[in-house]
Amino acid sequence: MTHIMRTALYSVFIGLLITAAGCGSTPQELEDAGKPLPLDSFTKRVSFDKQWDRNVGAGQGKLYSRLTLAAMPEGICAASVNGRAACYDSQGDKIWSRKLGADISAGAGAGAGQVYVATTDGAVIGLNSDDGAELWRSELLSEILAAPQGAGDRLVVQTAEGRMVGLDSRSGSKVWEYKNDEPLLTLRGTATPVIEDGVVYTGFASGKVVALDLATGSLIWDQAAAIASGTAEIERLVDVDASPKLTSDAVYAASFNGNLFAFAKRNGSPLWRFETSTYREVDEGFGHVYLVDEESRIYSINSRDGEQRWEQSALLNRELSAPVVFAGYLLVADNKGYLYALSQVDGSLVGRKRVDGAGVRVPMRVADDQLYIYSNDGKLAAYTLQVR
Repeated sequence: MTHIMRTALYSVFIGLLITAAGCGSTPQELEDAGKPLPLDSFTKRVSFDKQWDRNVGAGQGKLYSRLTLAAMPEGICAASVNGRAACYDSQGDKIWSRKLGADISAGAGAGAGQVYVATTDGAVIGLNSDDGAELWRSELLSEILAAPQGAGDRLVVQTAEGRMVGLDSRSGSKVWEYKNDEPLLTLRGTATPVIEDGVVYTGFASGKVVALDLATGSLIWDQAAAIASGTAEIERLVDVDASPKLTSDAVYAASFNGNLFAFAKRNGSPLWRFETSTYREVDEGFGHVYLVDEESRIYSINSRDGEQRWEQSALLNRELSAPVVFAGYLLVADNKGYLYALSQVDGSLVGRKRVDGAGVRVPMRVADDQLYIYSNDGKLAAYTLQVR
């Protein structure tokens, strides 16, 4: 046997040993190494039926942008990093598609009959929701990582350095500005503001959650969802990077290295807190708040008192998307493009389907009795759920 043959056989043997060792890793060893657990078999109780899919453009790109979907009465709208924005109706028919001549860092947002996107050079663009025609372009000259949101004659834009800017939705001119003091080190991203009944709710990298008057930008209330602690800079990150979740009387907001907090919507009084760390949106339903933490553990928290109901760790380290309640189930997607359905009662897995190999990190949206998914490579798809 030649030296080359012996070397080749030895390499194969070592490779097999490494593979065997990997296959024999315990769940704790995989968790400690930051690796996902194998996908176990389970009894499928629901299935996902794709209604249609369309290609919007380049999707999220390589800069870990967090583009979002905008649901409007006319349909669902999306934007891609290479400067394309498009809207489709619930049947998948194209309403319009536009190339905007600039790379996009945030969008799509919606409000007041318009679709909003932000460019990488700090401009906000207002598009007519009927035909995509550009109505105005406002130069804010700040990095914008969250989709602008609008209602009536106002839209709000949150910038990466902690400014919230109120613009006139008819012209894009600046009306007011609110400034929050931000720490030197933050996560890449900002919360997407939520507007309801003339009030803007959002979070900042300082760990603050605020409610602002939409018309004037004046502060209604602010509360801390987390307070920086620890000696290392990474331990002091307390960003609120996820949109607050609103119900009839509460605001739910979660932070990195902090808590999930329930605040009274009227005055911001803390109702309860649940210690966690996340940068994803939460959802609410069935009397519970659902969250995915930074390691992709899924929790169900009682919305009345903040007590944990169940935890699901089978999808650990799969970089799950934000959870969304749809058709009586809780849904998440992962970085390999798998879509999962979980029981809201106990968190057990009841459905799974690979929807796109490029993965999904954009928060999914529910509208028109359909689930809309926007994959990392720019594919927009609509799904329904069927109980088996």
